This record gives sequence, C-alpha cells and structure tokens, in this order.
Amino acid sequence: MGRNAVRAAALAIACGAGTLALSAVPAQAAAGWKNVGGAGLAYDGSLDRIDFGAANAGWAVGAAGSFFSPQTKIAKWNGSAWVAQASPVGFTPTDVAVASASKAWIVGYNLGGTVGLYWNGAKWSKAAYPLVGLPSQVAAAPDGTAYSVAGVDPTAGGLSAVLRWTGTAWADAKVPLPASSTITAVDVKSKNDVWLAGSTSATGTSVTGLVMHYDGKAWKRIAVPGSLGTPAYQGTLYKIVENSPTNVYVLRVRQNAQITNAILRYDGTSWKTINTPLNTAGIGLSADGKGGVVMLPVTTGTRTQYMHYNGTSWTTLNGPARSGAVQASDADARPGTAAIVSAGTATQTGKKVPFIEYYG
Repeated sequence: MGRNAVRAAALAIACGAGTLALSAVPAQAAAGWKNVGGAGLAYDGSLDRIDFGAANAGWAVGAAGSFFSPQTKIAKWNGSAWVAQASPVGFTPTDVAVASASKAWIVGYNLGGTVGLYWNGAKWSKAAYPLVGLPSQVAAAPDGTAYSVAGVDPTAGGLSAVLRWTGTAWADAKVPLPASSTITAVDVKSKNDVWLAGSTSATGTSVTGLVMHYDGKAWKRIAVPGSLGTPAYQGTLYKIVENSPTNVYVLRVRQNAQITNAILRYDGTSWKTINTPLNTAGIGLSADGKGGVVMLPVTTGTRTQYMHYNGTSWTTLNGPARSGAVQASDADARPGTAAIVSAGTATQTGKKVPFIEYYG
C-alpha cells in the first residue's frame, strides 16, 4: 500500500473520509485571493495543515515520499515567503499548532508509532507523545497552553485520548469523560478555556454528541441534543470552534448515519442546528474572525471552495483558479491582520503541487 493510501486510512480517524481540512475566509469576492509561494513549497507531495499564532508566526506541514520512508515537510512564514525547515525525524504530520513565534507543536506518526515535535523559538526537537492511537488534532493558545487528540478510529466510536502539554512532553489530560465516550475535536483559547467535542453511547445502541468545557478549575459536560445514529452507523463531531463562550460552533458530519450534515451553534445555554448548503459534508471548520464560521467541503474542481456562515445565512465562494484537481486542506486567520491563509495540494498529471493562498 502506498503512503497516500495508508495516510488516508490513518487520517480517517479525524474525519472518516481520509482528508483533513478546515478553512476561514470572509464573504468577499474570489478576486481577492492571492497565491503566496516560497522555497518551502517546492516539492512533490501534500500540504496538509497550517496555523498562525501571531501575524508573522505561522507554519505549514505536509509530507512527501512513502509511508515506509516519509519525508516530513515543514514550511515557516518569514514575513514575505514560506521557507523550508528540517525535521529531526521522518514522519507524516497530521496537525500543527502555533502559540507564538517561540512555541509551536507538530504531531503525526511513522512506522515507529506516534511522533511529536516542539519548536522552542530556535529549533524543532522531538517531544514524547504516548502511544495512544494516532494523533489527529493539536490546538494551542497564545499563553502556551496546548492540547492534542489521538485515537484508534474514534469517528466510528473507537478508543481516544486527550493529551495536555506539560512544558516538556505530552501527558494524559485526565478528562472525566462518561463511559463509552470518544473525543474527536479540540479547541484551546487559554489555560482556563478549553473545548472538546466527540460522542458517547451510554446504552450501546444509540450515539449522541458530547462537548466538554474546562474553565481552569473543572471540566463541565455540555449535552448535545439529537442523535448521531447508532454504533457502526454514526455521524461524528469533527471540529469545534469557539468564538466566545456564548458563540461556539461544532461541525457535524453524517458519515453513515441517517442525519443531515450541519453545523451546531451553542449560545451558552442551548444549541441550534444549521444544515449545510445542499447537505454538503464539511471536512473542516474555522472561525471567520467576525463571529461566524467557514466550512470547507470536499472540492473536485480547479478552485478551492469555501462556505461562509455569518450567523444568519450561508455564502459560497471560490479561491483562485489552478491547474489540476484542487483540494484545500487547512486554513487559519493571521492574528493582528485581515489576512486568511489557506493551504492545500493540486494534483497535476500525477504530481502533487503544494500551494498556499490568502485573502487580505
């Protein structure tokens, strides 16, 4: 099995479709999108995740080579272009999180198991990451708080783990989850504001959504109304985004369940279900910087596609035209600026061409 096939199977932990993606763009004209290049993107392979902790503190990660011999690709934003950085170990990254110019994390896997890297402001070094399934997400706050989620097929209700950064390594966050629960998403705003999303099946015959919030003192369970289906035929809560404690969004993907694809909005008291346009399945969700969110669906044409929900209605727009089939894989707003940066890969006659585009 090739690296891409194995990687797709592994990443199904996070979204059940083998592709990780999230995006954030304002409801503006597609003409505003621009390409941003650099030597760090000059390779034949995937570009999978991107994150900014400050205006000029951003990293993007991907991989080339094969599953048996992965070539880790790390690109750093230097203020004007993306430059390549070396990894101390070869592995396939699954996510990156940036707190600041001096604190960032990358998680992933290789044949040896789980892999964690930590950026201390000068270099990347290995950081211990327990073998608790494959890492799927990592999130960090400006104060240096970071959490990660890992598991074994959690989108199907498999085992999962929530890890917390101790300052030197990843360790069990000791979240008091109810029995038969699986965590699939994480968002971190500060050491006193951490959000988790997943599912639980108390009876073993019905699956419901689960959200957990940490306020710095204790974890609180927030019930999510409605059914996610039944075990083996369940939907998943793939991504959680907190704009504020009274404005939280969760991306619901139906998978094999008899439910709709939707985003769920929590106002601090109750939930509202917002179906996606044409029941489109989302493979990512991110804040838009204005209190709304943007969902990224699977794209099959020559442009990336973004679906923006402003709190009232949906707007759909596309990124710049490219050669070959395009799939945006991740995006993030640049703090302190109006720019939204998106990363992905275009497939051109068998070659994978990484790209980064931005608005603003």
